[in-house]
Parts: sequence; structure tokens; C-alpha cells
Amino acid sequence: MGFRNLFLKECKGVLPLFAVLSGATVLWHLFILYKGQGWEEDVTFVLSLVVPFLTVSAMAIGAGYYQLHTEWKSNSIYLLLSLPIRGWKVLTAKLVAVLSLLLLTILCVGVSFALILLRLKRGEISGSEEWQEIMPALLNLTFNSFWMYCLTVTLLVLIIQFAYLCGQLVTKFKWAVILAAGFAAMYVVFRVSPILSGLLSWMPELFYGGIDFDALYLHSGPFLVLLLLCGAFLWLNGYIFEQEVEV
Repeated sequence: MGFRNLFLKECKGVLPLFAVLSGATVLWHLFILYKGQGWEEDVTFVLSLVVPFLTVSAMAIGAGYYQLHTEWKSNSIYLLLSLPIRGWKVLTAKLVAVLSLLLLTILCVGVSFALILLRLKRGEISGSEEWQEIMPALLNLTFNSFWMYCLTVTLLVLIIQFAYLCGQLVTKFKWAVILAAGFAAMYVVFRVSPILSGLLSWMPELFYGGIDFDALYLHSGPFLVLLLLCGAFLWLNGYIFEQEVEV
């Protein structure tokens, strides 16, 4: 079973969760369309975009746990451990499947928002000089916020995988070990990130926002550190899965 087959297997396993969420988001946007007349724009924005984004990210993090839990519950873990494929590739297939469906769901949320809610303001936006002036800043905010969001979700999924695998190293008190490993991993991230970020102070800054939005210049070091931590957790999870876990 190659990486592609593993990826397709994982997609089939978690696809129903994201499909249900996508459908629920469309219904939620229709509800806001017909029941949200007179709501403040900020409230509508939070309920129509921020809440679905937080929900789908929580589902992606939960899916990282669900994938491994299903392997042990169905005893398919025996097959995975017997395959001539490295452990990190097995876990990478799970991670890529979750992130792919996360991106598709986010795309569905965005399309639903644009077609159901944003179309009401299409004339106002297209004819407004103010909107044309701030559009570059909005695109900058959207792009940078999106990759920061994806990077954060990726790290959290890897931490969930790490915590679950640590729980499989013991025969008793698995839940206690899982919780302890998860909190320990988060503690390490918060303690190590500032130190490593300081060593990367020479890295260029990121322009976040625009002239008309209180623009920020963000140090790129912390984000590079998060990326490196993602790679470290991916390798560590693969090592634990391949070498240490006994079924």
C-alpha cells in the first residue's frame, strides 16, 4: 500500500465529517440571510465566517485523534505496522488527508459566504472607491491570515497525534498519559519558540495589513520556528509509531 493509497484511505475515513460540516455551513448562511436582517455587520461577519472557520479547525484537530483511534479500535493498526513503509509516511498521509479536506471545507465556506451573503453587497462593493482602495490590504490580510491559520492547525494536529501515540506506549492510564503528553508538548512549544525566534532575529519581517489598516510588521522568525516544530513532531511521531508502539 503506497502513499497514494494511504492518502485515499484516510480521505474516505474523514470525508463524511467535513461533508456534513460543509452542508451545515450552507444552511447556517441561509439562516443568517433570512433571519439576520438588521444585525450589525461585525456580528454577521463573525457568525458567518469566523465561527465556521473555528469549527472546521476544531474538527480537523479532532480528526487527527479520530484517525489513530479508529486504527486501534478496528485493529487495522496491525496491517499498517506490517507494511514496508516508514512510519512518518503513514502519519503524513493522515495529516495531508486532513489538511486537504480542511482546505476544501474552507473553500466551501468561502464560496457559500460569497454566493449567499456577500452578493447582497456586490453592487455597493463594485461601485465604491473606498472598497477599491482597501482591496489590496484586504487581500494581504486574507492571504497572510490564511497561511498562519493553516500552519497553526497543522501543528495542533501533529501534537494530537503525538499525544495519542504516547498513550499507546503504556497499558494502563492511557488517557492520563495522552493528556500529560499533549500539555507537555504545548509547554515545550511555548518555551522553545521564543528562544529559537530570538536566534532568528535576522530573518526579514512580514508586512501584514495595509496602509489604510493599521499595518503591522511581524517578525518571521516565530513562524519559521513553528514550521520547524511541525517537521520535528512529524519525525518524532513517525519514530514512535514505527519503533516504539506495540500492539
